[in-house]
Amino acid sequence: MKILSSILFFLVSAQLLAQQYVEFQSNLLSLYSAASSSESLEQALKVLQEKDQIPIRQNDSVAFLYFGQANSVDWMGDFNGWGYHKSFENGGKKIAGSSLWMLKASFPRDARLDYKIVIDKQSWILDPLNPHQQWSGVGGGSPNSELRMPEYQDDKVQTPRQSITHGRLNQDILYSSKLLGYQLTYSVYSPAVEIDGKLPVVYVTDGYEYLHPQLGNMPTVL
Repeated sequence: MKILSSILFFLVSAQLLAQQYVEFQSNLLSLYSAASSSESLEQALKVLQEKDQIPIRQNDSVAFLYFGQANSVDWMGDFNGWGYHKSFENGGKKIAGSSLWMLKASFPRDARLDYKIVIDKQSWILDPLNPHQQWSGVGGGSPNSELRMPEYQDDKVQTPRQSITHGRLNQDILYSSKLLGYQLTYSVYSPAVEIDGKLPVVYVTDGYEYLHPQLGNMPTVL
């Protein structure tokens, strides 16, 4: 009786788990079914793009996609330390008879990750099928493709609020440094409230990009 109960529990659990990934499996099946025809595959990818489902994701599962000619396709990003964490399998698999490459992975349901696609071990590109991007501080503001898992939510401190009084940002104030021997610019954020006496101060050096909404978004946070 115990064995029968265990079997029934296993079957029910497996069925419930499968139901959680119906849409994920259905999207993958549509691609495999269309793989034999480039025209059909392009149409299937277009449908997924219109649903904002590239990368394909549901619950904790994700499938990265790349459509194009290549000898190898890898994905680099936050999930593998941009290539430093070798334990993560980041190489894509080519669907037989097509030019579609895929990498399946599992991440926390509320994760937000930056990534790029690497073609033939040398060309780092943005994901052509994914319109969502996030800026990186590298190179003064270079974009990465962005993966938002289904339960990701923006941090509330990053969202501007119209119901509160905002501080004042004075940007690009010019300063002539006798010590350095040249001119430089700086910016000052002042709080909206008047406080008697000294104010607490944060000094940010070599981080001008923190002012940008797509990078540090510091004025909104402050």
